[in-house]
Amino acid sequence: MSMHATPILYLNMGGEMLYVLRQRLKAQKVDIDKTVQGQSILNDVTAALLNVTALSSVFKKSPVIAVASLRPTLECAALSSIMRLDNSSMDKLFDLMTMMVKYQLSVVTGPREVILLTLNHIDAMRDMVSNPTGQECVALVHQMVVDFYSDLTCDEVWKTRYDCLQELEPYRVRVSILLRLGLQNEDTSFNLTLNKYDEKYEEHRHILANQKIKDVNLNQNCKGSFQLFGDRETLLGRNIYSSTYGMTEKLKPKQHDSNFLKDCGTKAELGMLATQLGTEETYERPFTLNLFSNEEETSNNKNKCNVDKNNFESRELEVEKTKINEDYKNKLDNVYADFHENEQEKVARSMDLLDLLDEIE
Repeated sequence: MSMHATPILYLNMGGEMLYVLRQRLKAQKVDIDKTVQGQSILNDVTAALLNVTALSSVFKKSPVIAVASLRPTLECAALSSIMRLDNSSMDKLFDLMTMMVKYQLSVVTGPREVILLTLNHIDAMRDMVSNPTGQECVALVHQMVVDFYSDLTCDEVWKTRYDCLQELEPYRVRVSILLRLGLQNEDTSFNLTLNKYDEKYEEHRHILANQKIKDVNLNQNCKGSFQLFGDRETLLGRNIYSSTYGMTEKLKPKQHDSNFLKDCGTKAELGMLATQLGTEETYERPFTLNLFSNEEETSNNKNKCNVDKNNFESRELEVEKTKINEDYKNKLDNVYADFHENEQEKVARSMDLLDLLDEIE
């Protein structure tokens, strides 16, 4: 059994959750880059996903944590912003996150692509947060992933993928966007579609199996960069709800610029200045963010989240002796503290996550 499977499940499912939230904000005409509520939601959820204590548990070298055990942490992250979800909404959101990750891990063509699709999700997190300290935190998590898997052999990563799929096997739900794109069948099985990225690992397994991921010859079929602003090559792990999904163009030049994080921080500061000057929307404008069709409100959400937090905290006590990497932990402690402090000013309103972007049948 692999001892490295949990980060793949946790980070990819968290990334898929952010994709849904971003798309629904856009559908509700909430300007993510300019409005306070749009920035607040994505910043808060990302900060909760990358909480130092949660990552300490996730990056522990141990047998894979069951998806059911990861769910409370993911739910609390979703509820960490100004949004609310009822039980039915959370169930459907969780099914969507789970099935998207199951699809991606089912169709990967090799072990490097397993890491690359995870980095695609991390890239998206970095692009979504407007807080420069949040972007720094995401960059640290990127390096943690690279360091966590680079010294593993191709076969070890491939077995890690197998363990993840075994954990996801009981989840069988039809997702309309996958059905529309021809990526899923009515029986919930997946179709393998040919993309430009293909490691052909099974074909070359006898050669690559014992090679470390970081030592694989990229001139063969194993392309895709692990660098912070590298081109991942694969579509897996990108935002499938985006209108540009499937396009093959390279990353925009600014994403290769070493000053990208600094530029994003400058943009965020200018946005805050504009707000203070009164050129941005700062007044109270009530609205609901529709994700699910069930519009019943439940008063048990907070109680459920608090119970889940208590259960998670009890598990965290058992993990306190775990040391991911003290240097990483100290850095993340400092960055997350700044990130959390900068997000203290929240919009005093509630948002209902009702109607999911894509109906789950």
